[in-house]
Amino acid sequence: MKPKGIPSLLFGLIFLTLSTVHSQNLLTNGDFGLTTEIISNFDGPPPENVWISWLGDNAAANASIGNEQLHYQISNSGNQSFEVQLFQAGFTLKSGHTYKLSFDVKADANRTFGVFLGEYGGNWTSLLGFDNYTQNATTEWGTITIEFDVYTVFPTHKLSFEFGAIDASVYLDNVSLIDLGVTEKTNGTDSKALNKKIRYPAYRPESVLEKAFTDSYKEAATTLYPTITRQIDTTTFSKALSEAFAQNLKADENLNILLSGKTLDPGELMGKSQFQFFMYDMVRLGNEIKIKGPTTEYHIIPEILFGPKRQGTLFVFGIHVFILDKEGENVFSFLLNSHHELFVDAKLFSYNPDNTDIEALLQRCLQVAARAFSIMVH
Repeated sequence: MKPKGIPSLLFGLIFLTLSTVHSQNLLTNGDFGLTTEIISNFDGPPPENVWISWLGDNAAANASIGNEQLHYQISNSGNQSFEVQLFQAGFTLKSGHTYKLSFDVKADANRTFGVFLGEYGGNWTSLLGFDNYTQNATTEWGTITIEFDVYTVFPTHKLSFEFGAIDASVYLDNVSLIDLGVTEKTNGTDSKALNKKIRYPAYRPESVLEKAFTDSYKEAATTLYPTITRQIDTTTFSKALSEAFAQNLKADENLNILLSGKTLDPGELMGKSQFQFFMYDMVRLGNEIKIKGPTTEYHIIPEILFGPKRQGTLFVFGIHVFILDKEGENVFSFLLNSHHELFVDAKLFSYNPDNTDIEALLQRCLQVAARAFSIMVH
């Protein structure tokens, strides 16, 4: 979305202003005016500081630059948003700084799309946060701006626009990433700044029963079930892990927890994303609680998901904590993943792990889960 018809008397001033802004842009060719080349195939690490298109096996699309705008023509968008990508890697970020990502976008039809900015490879850690991934495009040009704090940096960073799962072509322009400087500190009295830091320690779907839970959870009897650990084709249960989790919870909260040796089995892992895994398991665990006819008011089931090993490194994919009432309904369940600062700071991965390493990794997961609960419940 380039400006048109600039009066000549203003051109010099605007040119200087645009030059200053351009010099601050950490991305290369963000206005798509330097070159029309878009790389679509590469071996090994991605080329740095160039725009690259990437397609999954089920997708068919073509990215091109014309009139100093990016046009991604999509004929088969695949099944998931990441299967059609435009990305750039290689820019440098500074820990403890705040950044502003902005871009102009429109589409051939109203649609959603994904925006990722974070770690290239490894655990694909997002720095934008869970709530900033999904964005909207309409048939008219619009500008999207996202400010975010960088709390950790990686060897290689990546910005990607992810257009899969919807067959509507997209246009981009004026993509910029600006360093706004050192993140402002809070002395604890600035509630807005404090909320910005801890507002999303985990993702928690809304529940009409939440207030009743937060008003009564310290006094109410709560059953804690064995921790569920999932790998690609294996599910295990551990009462010992839940005993440790109970101690983590009691360190911050004086809860009335009863440990149960009875396992609640959510069955086969179902869904195409962590959120779907989480919701499917919540329903099935809730049904088991209803069938068993429990005697306590609340029920906690921790669940830890591992991803496949990558080059010898085992990564935790996500952490689920299901908190349900005696009818099996959600009262305060939440999930954590690499979008959350607590999760990233805990370094939930291990290189060539043995059983001792895996046990320590699981313990760290439950420490993170207990800390997230303590932050959110207050």
